[in-house]
Amino acid sequence: MFYEDLGKLIQISSHELDLVAKITQHPDRPRPFRPVDQIYMLPGSQLNQAKLISDYIRGRDVVFLGDGDCMSLVIGILARNNVIKPPAFMRVLDFDDRIPDFIRKASREFGFENEIDAQRYNVRDPIPADLVGCHDVFYTNPPYGSKNNGKSGIIFLARCMELCKPPRSWGVAILPFHHTEMWSREAMWNIQSFLVQHGYVVSEMLRKMHSYHLDDYPSLLSGTVVLDRIRKVDWPGASSTIPYAEMEKFYGGTQKDFPDYIDSNGNPVYTTGKGKL
Repeated sequence: MFYEDLGKLIQISSHELDLVAKITQHPDRPRPFRPVDQIYMLPGSQLNQAKLISDYIRGRDVVFLGDGDCMSLVIGILARNNVIKPPAFMRVLDFDDRIPDFIRKASREFGFENEIDAQRYNVRDPIPADLVGCHDVFYTNPPYGSKNNGKSGIIFLARCMELCKPPRSWGVAILPFHHTEMWSREAMWNIQSFLVQHGYVVSEMLRKMHSYHLDDYPSLLSGTVVLDRIRKVDWPGASSTIPYAEMEKFYGGTQKDFPDYIDSNGNPVYTTGKGKL
């Protein structure tokens, strides 16, 4: 089923927005690093999103693959204040050290540090063996892949599949779908084709849900795609490192390199010496 502008129908209060602001306006929240496609969702969109997906994640073990928006913290503070039901546990994997650092700090500050964990992980690398097949639900807001026909999103989703349990596990992905934009149609075709080939169906797709802090494309909207795992079908890249050649245009057409991680000062690091594309 397709919905447009559903966010307008979700009731929100000033108290709930104030809770979200404790995360989004926190003085220690990292600034977005645009060269790796970090583009933060607007606070009202994050509140709508957290309330929308709360039924999918309550009482479940949720893994966030990339969390520049700090959606995990938004969910945590809302659950802590009884706005939504809490997940059983949240694990955050991100290759920007500033994100896990902030998640640890803020979760302690707001009293849910025992319900969340965060660590460095780069999607190029194999999933750590102790995390394979461990989670009930994945959540990801990947690079859009507007310059590589959706391949960026596919790589993130493939790693998410590895992180989750066999059927019936779920997934939530934030993806753009502009039916008037050919790049978006092609990217969504490739992403959904990949999903179906690897055991997932799109059970819900909610369009035009989220707005972003994006000066050069303020009209960009993304939607929520809910995925139901019907079969366990491994993808060929499972348990292996993705070659740099496969990462071309991963963060857009002007991308010149692919860092191994972002350090705590916001600087890209190339530990292998092979990050140049």
